Amino acid sequence: MTVVLCGVGADTGNVRPVPGVDAEGRFEYVPIPEKGATAETATYGSLDRRHGEGTLADLLDGIRPGSDGEWVTDPETVRERPVHHDPNLDALTYGEHRPGYVAKLRELDPGDIVAFYGGFPGPDSDYKHRYLFGYFTVAESPVVLDPKMDRADVEAVLAEHPDNAHAKRFAGHGDLYYHDPAFTDRPRPVVIVPGEAPGGVLDRTIRLSDRRRGPNYYMSEAAAGALAPASATDHGTHLGGFKPAVRCDVPAEAFLAFVDERS
Repeated sequence: MTVVLCGVGADTGNVRPVPGVDAEGRFEYVPIPEKGATAETATYGSLDRRHGEGTLADLLDGIRPGSDGEWVTDPETVRERPVHHDPNLDALTYGEHRPGYVAKLRELDPGDIVAFYGGFPGPDSDYKHRYLFGYFTVAESPVVLDPKMDRADVEAVLAEHPDNAHAKRFAGHGDLYYHDPAFTDRPRPVVIVPGEAPGGVLDRTIRLSDRRRGPNYYMSEAAAGALAPASATDHGTHLGGFKPAVRCDVPAEAFLAFVDERS
């Protein structure tokens, strides 16, 4: 069995400030801003904070959909912006287009685990160490949607996963963003991973990194010893810079024990 760690959530390229982790490990899961048409109804102004009063919009001074262009700082515009709710850890569904992620996720089997980590400033430092903040169990074999697939077949698959953020993009845009040549000059596959319990957002984050070289963070020896990542460099298992997908050769039961002991 396998666990794939996926780096997701808002970061310095698309929100400011990046919400942090407090001394107790509490945090807010802030999705990235959606960058195009979508049927998503959740916005930064409609999603309540998990800790404290108000909504996610109250945490943000600005957003930058697509991580390029001008920052949006008007408070009402920030509040009304739909989020790209991916992963959706309420509905337990996840979709991806990044090639390195698709390659690992498409190989998962039912009963495997997809786990999610992000970069958060901590209580004692602005460095954005990597923290595990959620996961789910793979319910069915992931489905890969290739750009060459018939559009009706793509639509039929997405209809079975209506809460997935890519299904909502399809409904709002009329196609998957990364299948549409008008949206991207490099059409690419999108993978849909359906989830089931156990899974969800953790009550407390689990710190995965302890070393930093320049902009790059590396998994701690304790985390690596428990999770058995399949790749490593001279400095350890790389967790970004740009956050990679990391396959871990650890049974689901051992991963769940790791989470239960630390969260």
